[in-house]
Amino acid sequence: MKRINEAIAERYNSLTKGQRMLATFITEHCDKAAFLSSFELAGITGLSQSTVVRFSAALGYKGYTEFQAAMQDELKYRLSALEKFELMSDDASDLDFLKGIAVTDAMNIKKNAGANQLDAMKNLCTRLMLASKVYVYGQELAAPAASYLASYLQILLHNVCCLNQSGMDPLTGASGIESGDMLICISFPLHRETTKNLIGYCKDREACIVTISESLDSAIAQDADVNLVSECGDFGINGSLAPVISLCCGLICLLARHDENAQKKLKAAADAAAY
Repeated sequence: MKRINEAIAERYNSLTKGQRMLATFITEHCDKAAFLSSFELAGITGLSQSTVVRFSAALGYKGYTEFQAAMQDELKYRLSALEKFELMSDDASDLDFLKGIAVTDAMNIKKNAGANQLDAMKNLCTRLMLASKVYVYGQELAAPAASYLASYLQILLHNVCCLNQSGMDPLTGASGIESGDMLICISFPLHRETTKNLIGYCKDREACIVTISESLDSAIAQDADVNLVSECGDFGINGSLAPVISLCCGLICLLARHDENAQKKLKAAADAAAY
């Protein structure tokens, strides 16, 4: 099921005036709208119930029930931002504010552990070991997570390219990808056309596609061979990369855990750094 903010962004230009009013209200007050019936949502926005129902259909949902479920699902991605805004009140100290951010990150990191099946993680580790070349890409604010993952993979594997550090646009950087290679794409809404085109191109070249995104049915996960999920919160001043970087760290540790040679490589890199 597609996330609300992504569905609204994709179809906003085609919405009617009334539907755009609904889109604005839901974007700004999703925590309230998620638990309203179609009749109640119509009343609070001053629109008709039929407009609300047509709006849910215009966004691609099968009915208001599915639309409401999507709004409620959206709340889990906004949890970190909502909690941080609560901590911004005048009654909260700076220390409470910082503690709140840390607590939220810890909650989202724990959610990652339950959201990803161990078999999927092990499957990815196996594919990584067999890949001829691994390309890693992080869309926009996810770029640091891609750089982090690629830096460790470059220690463990023989042929790894971080597209964010290639000095070229991602499609040009991945132009040599082919069957037997792998693309790992880290992206959170809104997923840009550049990211979707990169995945489509690599898929056409018969490379293995791995996505790390906000859900198993995200816009970029549909064409992936392996999907991993990471909590992302709201990006911007309220965003945090801690959950996805923790997930990447777990992947590296799992990759090296049962591989003595990989452990030696990591130790050698640590020794060199401390020289």
